[in-house]
Amino acid sequence: MSQTSVASQTSVVTSQAAAGAQVAFPPFVCTVRTGSSAAWVHVSGELDLATSPELDRVLREAERDTQLLVLDLSELTFIDISSIRVILAAASRIRPQGGRLMLARGPALVDRMFTLTGAHERLVIFDLHPGQPALLDTA
Repeated sequence: MSQTSVASQTSVVTSQAAAGAQVAFPPFVCTVRTGSSAAWVHVSGELDLATSPELDRVLREAERDTQLLVLDLSELTFIDISSIRVILAAASRIRPQGGRLMLARGPALVDRMFTLTGAHERLVIFDLHPGQPALLDTA
């Protein structure tokens, strides 16, 4: 099930497996903010085979009009290999146009997947600290 709000550019995707499970998993939420030369994509919840197509769609839309694409993984609770592939593909698409994809580091479990797959060697990953100035224009 996918719901998209165009005004706030937020997508919420809940996988059927998570919806039917006894344990309540947080839904995958993807929010996009754009500035004059950058786009900030914030994701939260679980990023897996069911939700990675939504991330792919959002990244493709965001990379059209920007040179800097920041993917904020700080509130992600899970990531799988299909999602890592989506992120690596986005980085490969934006590079030839002179663009750059940067990742705001996620929690230890998420960060570990980038290390285990070797993807950390092909991506720019930085730590996001509370109170750090925003990378996007707020005007």
